[in-house]
Amino acid sequence: MRVLLVNDLPPGSGGGVEVHLSRLVASLEAAGDSVAVFAGEIHHQGAGRILDVWDPRARARLAALARRFRPDVVHHHNVLRELSVSVLGVPRGTRQVLTCHDHRLLGAGDPGSPGGRVPAVGRALASTRARWERVIARHRVDAVIGVSAPMVEALRRAGFGQVEYVPYFARPLPANAGVPLDACHDVVYVGRLAADKGVDVLAAAFGLLAASWPEARLVAVGEGPERVGLEALAAEIGPERVVLKGATDAGGVQAAMASARLVVVPSVPARRPEGSPMVAIEAAMAGRPLVVSDDPGLRELVDLAGCGLVVPPGEARPLAGAIGRLLGDTELSVRMGQAGSRMAQGRHSAAAAVARLRAIYAGQRQLPDPGL
Repeated sequence: MRVLLVNDLPPGSGGGVEVHLSRLVASLEAAGDSVAVFAGEIHHQGAGRILDVWDPRARARLAALARRFRPDVVHHHNVLRELSVSVLGVPRGTRQVLTCHDHRLLGAGDPGSPGGRVPAVGRALASTRARWERVIARHRVDAVIGVSAPMVEALRRAGFGQVEYVPYFARPLPANAGVPLDACHDVVYVGRLAADKGVDVLAAAFGLLAASWPEARLVAVGEGPERVGLEALAAEIGPERVVLKGATDAGGVQAAMASARLVVVPSVPARRPEGSPMVAIEAAMAGRPLVVSDDPGLRELVDLAGCGLVVPPGEARPLAGAIGRLLGDTELSVRMGQAGSRMAQGRHSAAAAVARLRAIYAGQRQLPDPGL
């Protein structure tokens, strides 16, 4: 099969979607497919951001690549910020698939917006634009994929016809790489250091429990505007207690997971709902228990596997309490970590996800996932 992948940013750059793309390219090629990628060629700045709505140049460039590559299927990913919906349906007569990684097509704010907070007028404009983009997508896309059960249901409610579920997938830790949980004291966060990710709430929560757990460290992997809050916390309780790793590659993320006592995903859905955070799946695959906020895209994973604790979003004290519970209860941490690992190896392996995806490429409707 000849697969053309389309995304705003190149595989391996940016955030979780680009990590997923790099894994997808390798997995499709390993399955025997020929893969071409159209990504990172268009970047709108200043007044040029009006082209986020419709960009004839992006459409023409994609059409030119398609003429050369002759794909059997075009698989679109995050195209709404730079490439725009103009690229959907290119080339005509070729099967079109779109994966929704976040809720932008459903009217949520852009996760790349500064601070993650969208003013009321911005939300209104995003909603209006999303309605128009959904009209285009419904007419030009043959199948739409959601990365979580709540997103699948939301896409169906939005009027899409063929809506399928394909989860993110992750690789297990290298053999003997993981440190036993009873020897670990790191509270690990991986992702953008942004307000919608709840980094400010996590900093406040760790500040509340730091004195009670003197061996615990908060390890943050990623960059973003909320770094200043973590730096202030480090200045208050000591730089050895708050370790800022900055941006890193997949190996760096796995290294952080390997020494984690637990992984925290404190996203605040009122600021921006999650799709299905890659980090939660990576933590489960690594056998590390989770503490997550009560966001549908996060709760789905924890509820299915029993692999963590769920806390109210945006509240530091419940978050601190859940972190402290897992720091203090090794048996519970191990049990949850093992449950997550079992679930991830069956449901979030590359083999399972790519087999499902290739069937969708071929036009085959898939049975609902057991979690749906």
